[in-house]
Amino acid sequence: MKALADLLRKPVLEDLRNPKNPIAFVHIPKTAGTAFVEYLITNIRDPSKVAPPFMGDMTVTQDEQNSFKLYWGHYDYFLLKATGRQFTFVTFLRHPVARAISQWKSWSNPGNLTDAWLAVMEPYQVEALRFSQRATLDEFIMSPNLHIEGHIRDVQTRYLADAPDKPGMLHSAKRNLRDVFRFFGIVERFDDSIRLFQANFRNALPYAVPAARENKSRELDTHLSQAAQDRLRALNANDFELYEFGCKLFEERFRKVVRG
Repeated sequence: MKALADLLRKPVLEDLRNPKNPIAFVHIPKTAGTAFVEYLITNIRDPSKVAPPFMGDMTVTQDEQNSFKLYWGHYDYFLLKATGRQFTFVTFLRHPVARAISQWKSWSNPGNLTDAWLAVMEPYQVEALRFSQRATLDEFIMSPNLHIEGHIRDVQTRYLADAPDKPGMLHSAKRNLRDVFRFFGIVERFDDSIRLFQANFRNALPYAVPAARENKSRELDTHLSQAAQDRLRALNANDFELYEFGCKLFEERFRKVVRG
């Protein structure tokens, strides 16, 4: 009887090859998403079942008649929720300071200043990108440019909230992380995150994404002045609290896997 009770208490694992609901990877920028989406695509196995990367058009996501098993890209959670569809949500969190530094590394990389990228950007976005190409990390963090600030201010909380920049934003982001997302990982514990993911999904493959496809940031001087640290703290008050909450919740879930 005890064995039966234990079995009944265990959650039913989602089959990664044939999920009941499509997997929606909410890729918060600069949170190891390139590596993780490569891993997800490998697990889906059939490229025809993977939706094209989200580029701002929700049409494909709203179509319940397609056969996609995986949606991925820089989706805000509330946009996916608004479709009315059922998804299996997954995401990753990262320490807010590390995430902001990685954002600067990406925007300051000359290899990212391509004609193709510039062609689809608005003038204010091009201005922010060109500034970032010549800015030090401190200058980037301290910049009054609103587009830059929008990419370093509470990004993770805003991505996961029911209504970004509205009252209750942090509360809803925590609730969604705990109750809605089937899985979330922590970049600083990437190997443990993959282990936890494999414990949540049947038929999950070992992680074998080549380093060349992980889109890791360049090694640069990342010294931050006290003023820049203070500004990051002020701009990410919600993200710091969300990250602390997420780390504690992650540890609780990971311990169950280790004991299991």
